Amino acid sequence: MKAKHIFLKTLAITTMTLLASGTALAHSNHDHSTASFNWEFSEKLNAKVERDLNSNKPAGTIGLNSFEQKKFEHYGIKVGNKFITSIRNVEVTFERVSSGLKITDASIFKNTAKENIVPIRNISSLSKVSGQVLSHVGHDHNRLPVEWVFGHTTNSKIVRHMYEGKGNIFVGLTHVEQNLLNEYDIKVGNKFNLSISGHSFLVERTSSGLNIINHVENDGIAKVKENSVNDNV
Repeated sequence: MKAKHIFLKTLAITTMTLLASGTALAHSNHDHSTASFNWEFSEKLNAKVERDLNSNKPAGTIGLNSFEQKKFEHYGIKVGNKFITSIRNVEVTFERVSSGLKITDASIFKNTAKENIVPIRNISSLSKVSGQVLSHVGHDHNRLPVEWVFGHTTNSKIVRHMYEGKGNIFVGLTHVEQNLLNEYDIKVGNKFNLSISGHSFLVERTSSGLNIINHVENDGIAKVKENSVNDNV
């Protein structure tokens, strides 16, 4: 409880300091709108934020490496854009700046829609799926109780493959797209739900991309794939 109080106090002080200097940091050529979704930090990035806040002199600005910069570009979060995330049940607003992320606001009240979360969110139930089990040494074939969301460019690529594909649908992923899945601990062989424009698909990650297994209905039951031989959960 004491640790959470200290964390909240640090957030409040950092936010007030940044708001006081906000005018000097503003750039007229940047879009300062807030994204329409909440962001779920990976464990690695969350730890980086907490290290800054727990330091003797928290700056409230977290540097990003080249991959992390590309990650936000992938989801359309440009320099100047803001988004909301939750850290220790505290709702925090970040602004993307040229060097990384800057905390601009923090509140213990969570007013935003929790279901609109990018790029990953937990889901409460798993549907029963039929499909052939392909065993590969070193691959984890667990079904993960998560739903993943890619950026617009990747979603368009996947939809295009679905329209053009016949039978089993495979979609190759770029290094950035693969590294995104790595960052959130989705391993080769894992099955998980992929959300595209409100539609959910069961997919399996492979060493070079995704196999689209089937479409998941709104009631949580997946359509059975043709020529399937085994039942898995």
